[in-house]
Amino acid sequence: MKRSTINLMKTSYPNSTLVGVISLIGTAVGIATFLFAADQKQARVTEVIHDVRLLAAQTAGRPAAVNDTVREGTAVRTGTESRAELTFVDQTLTRLGANTVFSFGAAARTYDLGSGAILMSAPKETGTVKITTAVATCAVSGFTAILERHSNAWNKFIILHRDGWLNIKGHPGDPVHPGDPIHPCHLHGGQMVVFPPHPTHCPPVLNIDISKLLNGKLVRGFKGPLPELNIILADIENRATSPPSGGLIDPTNQDSIDQAMNAHMESPPPPRPTIPPGDRPR
Repeated sequence: MKRSTINLMKTSYPNSTLVGVISLIGTAVGIATFLFAADQKQARVTEVIHDVRLLAAQTAGRPAAVNDTVREGTAVRTGTESRAELTFVDQTLTRLGANTVFSFGAAARTYDLGSGAILMSAPKETGTVKITTAVATCAVSGFTAILERHSNAWNKFIILHRDGWLNIKGHPGDPVHPGDPIHPCHLHGGQMVVFPPHPTHCPPVLNIDISKLLNGKLVRGFKGPLPELNIILADIENRATSPPSGGLIDPTNQDSIDQAMNAHMESPPPPRPTIPPGDRPR
């Protein structure tokens, strides 16, 4: 009787140890995952040009400095002729143009553009990134893209590399994320959509001359090169040898874009307000 009890204890002890080790590993993985997710919700300021401020909730704004940490709930605002660059833990790069308000909340890989213009570049491993505005949400994965948001003028969503989707808020049937069966606003690299301040449907997708963007301040106005610059240059070369039918539109020329939109739409868009020089595409 005693021998059987001893043998049972000898047999049970290794098993209980194994269970304990597995539990500890599971706990450690859970903690690491939680900490990594928390880290994803913060960024480091990697460049400041002129007037850039950090606006935390219920506190007065303060000037931003290189290596400042931007956490969930803090907005970054740039002034006239000012720019900023943020680098997230997953190496997603965000560049803010002049007169821009940018923030991010609790949802992973979801960012908010209040106004102005941003350029974002994210590695493939990042997964789907969503950029929201008051009227639309853009979803992209492993990409370089530019988004402009103006409350009294035309808005733009431009894909420099990879694919993206645009969802007009309040209009079911438009794509919410990749995987939906219908993609009326599905963009490839070298394409753009332009939409009014209060859109009612997805606009036509236009083919653009990406090279016109490379001298803009969101690309050349910072110390370091874009992570995907060499890939984008290769795409430009390939499109030069095999241009799409209908030619390419200059994405930096507002008047030409308006004319192209008129040609693609069944009815002309509402009158375009005059855009101050500081709000013109960068």
